[in-house]
Amino acid sequence: MPPAKKFLNKAEDAVEEMVQGAVAYERSLTRIADLHVLARADYAAKQASQVAIISGGGSGHEPAHAGFVGEGMLTAAVLGGVFASPSASAVLSAILAVAGKPGCLLIVKNYTGDRLNFGIALEKAKAAGIPCEMVIVSDDCALEEKGVTGRRGIAGTIFVHKAAGAAATAGKSLAEVAGAARAAAAAVGSMGIAMTPCNLPGAAPSDRLSGNQIEVGMGIHGEPGAHTQECVPCDDMVGTMIGAILDKPGYLKVDKGTEVGVLINNLGATSTMEMQVIARAAIANLEKRGLKPTRMLVGPYCTSLDMLGVSISLIALDASLTGALDAATSAPAWGKLHNISSAPNKAGPMPSMPAESIVKGDGTKDDRIAALITAGTKALAAKEPELTEWDKIAGDGDCGYTMKRGAEKVLADLASYSTGDGFALLHALADSVSASMGGTSGALLEIALRAAAGAFKGGKGWAGALTAGVDAMMFYGNGQPGMRTMLDALLPMKEAAIAGGDVKACAAAASKGAESTKEMLALAGRANYVNQDAYKGVPDP
Repeated sequence: MPPAKKFLNKAEDAVEEMVQGAVAYERSLTRIADLHVLARADYAAKQASQVAIISGGGSGHEPAHAGFVGEGMLTAAVLGGVFASPSASAVLSAILAVAGKPGCLLIVKNYTGDRLNFGIALEKAKAAGIPCEMVIVSDDCALEEKGVTGRRGIAGTIFVHKAAGAAATAGKSLAEVAGAARAAAAAVGSMGIAMTPCNLPGAAPSDRLSGNQIEVGMGIHGEPGAHTQECVPCDDMVGTMIGAILDKPGYLKVDKGTEVGVLINNLGATSTMEMQVIARAAIANLEKRGLKPTRMLVGPYCTSLDMLGVSISLIALDASLTGALDAATSAPAWGKLHNISSAPNKAGPMPSMPAESIVKGDGTKDDRIAALITAGTKALAAKEPELTEWDKIAGDGDCGYTMKRGAEKVLADLASYSTGDGFALLHALADSVSASMGGTSGALLEIALRAAAGAFKGGKGWAGALTAGVDAMMFYGNGQPGMRTMLDALLPMKEAAIAGGDVKACAAAASKGAESTKEMLALAGRANYVNQDAYKGVPDP
């Protein structure tokens, strides 16, 4: 099997070229010699007055660790190979380069290789007369502790960086900076869930999680987690993660009423939409537990290459830790710390059209029209799977869902329509479409219905109304017959209506027109970007 697709040159050059890229555009960073060590560009100016803070570990977790180098966070980051600890000599070089008389704090995630290599460097630096301390972070709540390895260090380490960085910037001593870091490390817990494992540069794609499986507690290097299970709704997954942090004896213990900081960490490939749904669920879950989420970070902080997953980190806050999180930092990846201590902004009022412009029906009913609308909307909703499948081939896959939403809204609103008043009915249908569909299809149908209503009011009857609607769709949508769009079904229907055809004749003409799109070249819509061979023989949905 070929390697996983990546925007890389050679897998073995990935870390070196990543370092080159970082210093090429981020002017707040500088490189130490030809090492994979990135430091604050102004580190020399701070050596005499501030404790230096160094962290690091394997690459592949970006923006950790170099993204957190800056005033108020790290002084330097030491980068190993992909998921490999940096060498002791590289860590020592970082200490020698950036540490001054105030000393140096090493913040290390709890992995054996990191502990050993940072530890060797620390002992050598101390022997050279540089005051050094180390704080180990083990915030992962996925696995039961056994043996001497202990819990893994994951995204909650970012809170520890921030607490230590704020103390160092304030001019605190090495002991005080280390104390701030240890307090943060003791107050944080993390838990993640992955839907796909990560793919290492140069390695074949992983098929470890198949079908609908997810892995609860997968490590940031793709290590096995607590268990695999079927995917469940987001709220349940968030509940599992928060429960693992807060409900296990010996893990993070917080009392009701405690203020907490929350990190919703993108493990690499989770969409912004999903991240915001997760944030919503996390806030609700914590508040239901009687906790007070007051600070929140949302985004990629400690990733696992291209893993589709998320982790949640919670930190129990006191005044000191809250102040440390709020303190200024120039670290480029810190992003925006959201203060969520107050209630969300209330939604503004629903705007409304001026009363004189609102179309009100006369209340008359036409059972035949209502029956036609009922039959049509039910048939359209039932076609959703087929329309979706066709649109996946030639578009973005949303056509079926969009049409179904519109059909269901019309059916739900039908009882309120004046079905015996054509002008009001067409506007009411347009209102239902506007409220439910969206997208290009929704806009075109609403335009057609509004124009049809105007023609009907002008006495042109149903055939004239249909003509006006289709003509408006052509004008505003810039479409023409033969472009493989809904016009290729509507134009034959319009001609059948003008010729005096009944509903069945018009429907048959529309069906024949839709079938004709199977062999058409798409000249409009998203299908215009797709090779014709991909959709040939498939009608335009």
